[in-house]
Amino acid sequence: MTGPNTRSAKAVDSKRLHLIMRDTTMVEGEIYIGDDAPLVQYLANRKGGWMNMVHARRPKLNETPGHLIVQTDHIVLASAPDGNVLVLGQSAIGVGERGVDIVLVGGTTVKGILPLAPQQRLSDYLSSSGRFVGVKAASLAADGRALGDVVIHASAITMLREARDSAGPAIGPGD
Repeated sequence: MTGPNTRSAKAVDSKRLHLIMRDTTMVEGEIYIGDDAPLVQYLANRKGGWMNMVHARRPKLNETPGHLIVQTDHIVLASAPDGNVLVLGQSAIGVGERGVDIVLVGGTTVKGILPLAPQQRLSDYLSSSGRFVGVKAASLAADGRALGDVVIHASAITMLREARDSAGPAIGPGD
């Protein structure tokens, strides 16, 4: 005989996301994700790389919102405009932080913060992060527009460097 189930069910709510795809298309819609589920893991663990979005649309095409299936390998950047989605897992909190400049495919530069240990190499961090990298306090370098916490597909990163305004040696034009 089994006893009563004392585990509480984790809340899974729809959360709004904005996606920038490799072809520069923007997709906005909602996904069902738990309050404590990091977006980095959610995107990395989609079966076959496919993700369901509801109330989804591509704004520039004036589409009626509906159900879309998105291939996560084509996502360059994902953000939660309402700030209600956990981007990084708890293991990344308290590790340390380092400001970085991330150059994406197509030349767009994103400034942000990565959870890095004090002597950890950027290449080691990227190699161990998997398909998606969570970036805190991201903004566009060109105009300073705040993006909030975002997830970037690792294969969309062409270059990464420690931010010039962070502690440590600056990278010069010939470096």
